[in-house]
Amino acid sequence: MPPQSGPNDPPRRRTLLDRLQGRSASDVTPRAAAQSRDPDSFGRAAPPGRFLVEAGTASAQLAARLDAATTQTLEARIDADPQLAPIYRGVEDPTVARHLLLAFGAHLGDAELLARTGLSAAQPPEGVHSMAQGPLAAAGGIYEADMVADALASTGVELATVRAALDFGCSSGRVARVLAAAYPGTQWIGCDPNEDAVAWAATEFPAVRWFASANEPPLPLADSELDLVYAISIWSHFEPLFGLRWLEEMRRVLAPGGHLVLTTHGWTALAYDARNARRPLAECVEIERALSREGHWFIDPFGEAGDWGVVNSLWGSAFVTADFLSEQLCPLWRVVEFVPGRNQHNQDVYVLARA
Repeated sequence: MPPQSGPNDPPRRRTLLDRLQGRSASDVTPRAAAQSRDPDSFGRAAPPGRFLVEAGTASAQLAARLDAATTQTLEARIDADPQLAPIYRGVEDPTVARHLLLAFGAHLGDAELLARTGLSAAQPPEGVHSMAQGPLAAAGGIYEADMVADALASTGVELATVRAALDFGCSSGRVARVLAAAYPGTQWIGCDPNEDAVAWAATEFPAVRWFASANEPPLPLADSELDLVYAISIWSHFEPLFGLRWLEEMRRVLAPGGHLVLTTHGWTALAYDARNARRPLAECVEIERALSREGHWFIDPFGEAGDWGVVNSLWGSAFVTADFLSEQLCPLWRVVEFVPGRNQHNQDVYVLARA
C-alpha cells in the first residue's frame, strides 16, 4: 500500500493531474488539457529570488575606474542620443543604470571609458554566434558577469582571489570578456563547440585562453586545474542524464573546494514560458507532467541542422527540478546556493562546491 500522509506532513504540491477533475494521466492528452489551462497556473507560486549578495560586483569594479568627469562627459553623450537617452534616464535601479552606462559607453565608442575599464566595443560579425547584439550588448554580457560574481560572493569568495576560471559554453565570449576586464589577475578560459565563435573571441581577446570543445567529455584540462567554472544556459540545453556526465567532468577539472555556477530551466522557467507564450500550452502541460513524475524533461528541436551548425542529439531544450538535480549531486557536490529564477526571472541559478 502507498504510504499515508500524516497530520504533520507538508502538503503535497497539487500537480496538473490533481487539478484535472480527478482524471488519470491516460484520460487526458497534453493538447486536451491545455485547452482549459490558464497560462498563469503553471509552475511554482514562489517569485524569482535573489542572491545573498546583490552588489553588481563586476560592473561596480569596472565603474569604479571612471572618475566623475569621465562619467559626466559620457552621460552627456548618452543624453544627446535620442535612442539611448530615454532608456538610460528611465531606470531607477543603480545597478541597471551602471550596466547601461558601461554598455552605452562601449556602443558610442567612448575612448576614455574603454581605456579606463579595459572593456571592448568589438562585436561578432553577422553569421558568428553572439547570444546578443545591439547597444545593450555592446560591451559584452555585463548582467551575466555580475550574476557570476555575485553568486560567488554569496558563498564568501571574492572573484579577485580566483586563480583560474572557465566559461563553459562561452559562445563568442560575451561574459568572459567582461570578467577578464574586471579581474585581469585571474586566468580566464573559454570553451564552446562552436568553432567560429571561439575563433572570433580568440582574435579579439587574446588575454583569455580559448579552445573549441567537443560535444562530449573530457575537456583538454588537467585535473583540479580550475577554481571556478560557470555555465550560463548550458544545463538548460543538456539532456538531463547527459548533463550528469558533464557534471562529473566539471568535478574533475575543479580543485577541491572549487565552485560551479550554472543555470537551468525549472518550475520558475515553466511558469515564465507559459505566462509569456514562449511555448505552446500543450508543451507546457507535457513539461509539467514530466517534472512532476520524473523531475526532468528534454526535447531536441534542432535535429540534423544542429544549433548554429553544431549537431548533438543530446543538446536541445531541457528542464530539471531542484529535487532531481540535488539527488544526483550529493554527496560529491554541496549545493551552496539555489535561487529560483535569478537569471532574467527565468532560469534557476545553482552555486555548487566540489566536495
